[in-house]
Amino acid sequence: MKALLPRRTLGIQARLVILVLATVLPLVGLASIAMIRTVDAERARIERDAQERVAGLLADVDRQITSIQAELQVLAVSPSLQEGDFAGFDRQMREALKIQGTSIVLHDTKAQQLLSTNRPFGQPLPRATNSEMHDRVVETGRPQISDLIIGAVLRRPILTVGVPIFRGGEVTYVLAMGLGPEILSALLNEQNLPPGWNAGIFDRNCLIVAHNRDLGHLVGQPATPTLRAQISKSSEGWFLSVTKEGLPVYSAFKRSPITGWTVAVGLPREFVDAPLRRAQWLAFGGGGTALAASLALAWWMARAIRRPVESLTAAARALGSGGAVGPPIGGVRELDQIGDALRATGMGLEQRTRAREQAEAALRASEERFRMLAESLPQLVWTCLPDGRVDYLSRQWLDYTGMSQTDPLDSQRLKQVIHPDDLAATTASWGAATEGRAAYDLEHRIRAADGSYRWFKTRGTPVTDRTGQTIKWFGTCTEIQDIVEARDMLAHSREQLGVMIEERTRELAAANARLRTEIGARELAQTALVQAQKMEAVGQLTGGIAHDFNNLLTAVSGSLELLEARTSDEKSLRLLHTAQRGASRGAKLTQSLLAFARKQHLEPVLADLNLVIAEMSEMLRSSVGPSVEIRQSLTSVLWPVMIDVNQIETALLNIAINARDAMPQGGTLLIETANISAGSLEAPGEMLGRDCVLVSMRDTGTGMSTDVIEHAFEPFFTTKEIGRGTGLGLSMVFGVVRQSGGAVRIHSRIREGTTVQIYLSRATELAAPRSGRSMQAQLSRGAHILVVDDDPDVRWVTAETLRGVGHEVTEARNGGAALTILERGDPCDLLVMDLAMPGLSGAETVRLARHRRPDLTALFCTGYADVSRFEAETGGDVLLRKPFGPDALIEAVERALQRKRARGSTNVVPLRGGEQSQSRR
Repeated sequence: MKALLPRRTLGIQARLVILVLATVLPLVGLASIAMIRTVDAERARIERDAQERVAGLLADVDRQITSIQAELQVLAVSPSLQEGDFAGFDRQMREALKIQGTSIVLHDTKAQQLLSTNRPFGQPLPRATNSEMHDRVVETGRPQISDLIIGAVLRRPILTVGVPIFRGGEVTYVLAMGLGPEILSALLNEQNLPPGWNAGIFDRNCLIVAHNRDLGHLVGQPATPTLRAQISKSSEGWFLSVTKEGLPVYSAFKRSPITGWTVAVGLPREFVDAPLRRAQWLAFGGGGTALAASLALAWWMARAIRRPVESLTAAARALGSGGAVGPPIGGVRELDQIGDALRATGMGLEQRTRAREQAEAALRASEERFRMLAESLPQLVWTCLPDGRVDYLSRQWLDYTGMSQTDPLDSQRLKQVIHPDDLAATTASWGAATEGRAAYDLEHRIRAADGSYRWFKTRGTPVTDRTGQTIKWFGTCTEIQDIVEARDMLAHSREQLGVMIEERTRELAAANARLRTEIGARELAQTALVQAQKMEAVGQLTGGIAHDFNNLLTAVSGSLELLEARTSDEKSLRLLHTAQRGASRGAKLTQSLLAFARKQHLEPVLADLNLVIAEMSEMLRSSVGPSVEIRQSLTSVLWPVMIDVNQIETALLNIAINARDAMPQGGTLLIETANISAGSLEAPGEMLGRDCVLVSMRDTGTGMSTDVIEHAFEPFFTTKEIGRGTGLGLSMVFGVVRQSGGAVRIHSRIREGTTVQIYLSRATELAAPRSGRSMQAQLSRGAHILVVDDDPDVRWVTAETLRGVGHEVTEARNGGAALTILERGDPCDLLVMDLAMPGLSGAETVRLARHRRPDLTALFCTGYADVSRFEAETGGDVLLRKPFGPDALIEAVERALQRKRARGSTNVVPLRGGEQSQSRR
């Protein structure tokens, strides 16, 4: 009884549904996954593109700010500003503004505006209303950039870039350039962003400083809370947010490490999400439709098979109850065979024979139905026997491969339609399936009737008897060409992505290499700046030394000259002349120091360097000695230059003497001249864009190392033994050439000689002839002169010299004492005033005195060599440099008194040319 109980097994209908699901679901799943991954890759590409656009835009902003800082730093070292010529510097500021920027302003360290391109020169200027950037420049001594502020003059939103200006190693001014938000907004518009994209630049306070849309409305507005929160957490990112207009966007942002500003780009959310929704609809909607159609077809086939099964069940029950077995309802061959066996059991031989005939007819009908069913499927259907011989191929198979029903179905014929590259895998898979080691399930290419190949997924299912022996194989071949192509396309996309990543990596490596090169260049520039600052500091030191030393030499030389008129003893005169020569050598030493410091007073004239070299050839030969051969290679037509001939001759002589010392065993000194055009690559950086003249002096001496070349122009630096050199020769050359507007270079190697090259600018216009200064035919006497100097020796020598020519002299030790004498109402035809004194300076004293005496005439004296720095303070008064002798002093006093007489405000008695005071006889 237990054997007769019904078993819980899957029916044909369920099996067909499972078969359809097993065939269709993987295909639908693979297609869906391929679509979704393609969309994900597209979204990732969009995100990378947005990040790259942000990075590129940020780099453009940083380059814009860096170029502005570089332009301001070049403007900051202007000679006009260093010399206090604010009017000239104001013109340079306005010329620089033509290149870029909204305004340029010069501030002092208290944020007071000194110069501004927004106002005419000389108009009063306000103090900066927002000095945060200015204070950072003063505090750090480095260039800075502000956040969005309201300009003190223009009263509109601007951005400012500031650089420090140093004097004496400390910040004395701050030079700032103002930028309108529209300048940075132009950078955004140059990016050609797709329609609907938003781009903005935000300062450190997250305020909008530039935008590609509606700048006038958005500038100065704060960023959205979501963007501010993201910026506070990270320097770059990608997130979902909402714009101020309520538009959902995906935002990419990055903050600059240089300015601290942030650049953000917003992509409409629909631009990114729409492809994903379309892919999801295609994947799930299309897959669901295909699955539903396959299930419907399986359901229909199951209904066609279920009727023969029910007939067979009824026959079995009738046989079990002893009743007559009715004719079965055919449909499935195997089921009909079972029904025939049942009927044969209850029939006699005749009935069995008749039943066999009927069974055969039913089998043929069942096979016909199976054939109809198989040929209604879209797949290629086949069946084969356990030994592998194919006994049935569906019409779809024959139509696809071009085979005929009359063709033999042998294995060789079937192997011809399998792609040769897939034949080995097909044979191995079939062998493993027949041996029971694996299911027959593989992908291979099958040849079509036109000779082309397409991919199919072939599956075979064995039908076994009760003993487990295989009696039949049922199989299908489902075309998967589209899936394979999609899969290959996906693989190709991955390969392309790998190539793009590799190319991007190489680009980043190249960018890093360029960045390292730029960093190296900046380090070299920084080194050059430090060297220039060191040389400037030494120059300022020498200027101060010159002031004190010139005061000392004034007292010494003046006293010696006064003493000469009172000395008649020959031995005393010889001692006095020795002292005078020492004072003269001290003056020359001061001139050497001042040449390096570039603070001496040059008297440039139009000159031909070929002629200068020719005239001093004999002096050069006598200076270097007979062991050194001097050769010349001078260009036939040399451009003229504006130079102080005496100073240039001294510089060339110093170079020749250094060359002689580098050739103790003798050698050759070659002097060459050449014209260098403005576009030539031979010119140094300082002379680029200018025509210049080159003087080159090349020796065959011992040469110099790199370390020696780096310090060669420093004052007091020498490689000679003690007593053989002062270390001022090349520093004097450097100072004279630089003060003449030129450049000097040294090229040398150990044991290969040294070449010193001097570049001087070509003169573009003729120099005005200089008028000689000689004593007037008539001198004045009897003038009331007030001498003011904080150095008692200089004051005494000056007073005695003036008394010696008949003037009445009163002395004062400082500006306060001089004001006291003048306020008493004492007569004063001329005020001889030292410019640099403790307390009140000479210029301040004269300015205060003229409040009471507007017609007061002054003669200023100074120990500083660079008298041009005092021209603004002295106005039209006569200026005399120390050290000076009695003749120079008397000439300067006479010129000052002549100016006073021209104004008709003095009663000085003229002294004829033949008359002299008693002390000057």
